[in-house]
Amino acid sequence: MRLQIIICVLLGIASATASAQNYRCSSGGRTYFSDRPCNGETKLQTYGPVTTYPQYSKSVPGVPKAQDHVKYLSSGCASISEAIRTGPARGVRGDVIQGLYAEYRQKCSLEDQDARARAQQDVDAQRQTQIAQRVSGAADKQTAKERADRCNGMRDVISLKRKREPELNVKEVEALRSLEKTYNAICVAR
Repeated sequence: MRLQIIICVLLGIASATASAQNYRCSSGGRTYFSDRPCNGETKLQTYGPVTTYPQYSKSVPGVPKAQDHVKYLSSGCASISEAIRTGPARGVRGDVIQGLYAEYRQKCSLEDQDARARAQQDVDAQRQTQIAQRVSGAADKQTAKERADRCNGMRDVISLKRKREPELNVKEVEALRSLEKTYNAICVAR
């Protein structure tokens, strides 16, 4: 029994000294350890088991993006919807969120259907606008290509007739001048 007491006391002293702070000091090229801070550069060291503290990282769920149809809801229904959307991130209990869902279904079900229909109409209108812009852009490209082809053809004819201008009669020269005016009006003035 006496031996057990002595062992317990020695273990207690050993653990107390092992967890005490020790400083590593150097003086004149020599390194020594002290229980007090050294002059100059010191490094605090402990001996024994390293005490680790649990890291608490409560994962907070992110807040999902608000749905598009919410802007068409009345203020009461929109606030209930917002409370449901942000509840988990604010730490609201699950039973409270279920109660909000039940209240939302009871008070806002018809309004929610109408709001979703309006939001879908917005999406459809936006899609139609994009399609119309694409079609218009393609038509503009096609028109520009046809105009460029027409101008290239006119330029080629003018070039050929100018080379033969001394051989042309009066009517052919008038036609050449008319073609040059048309070319300048359509192709050069753009």
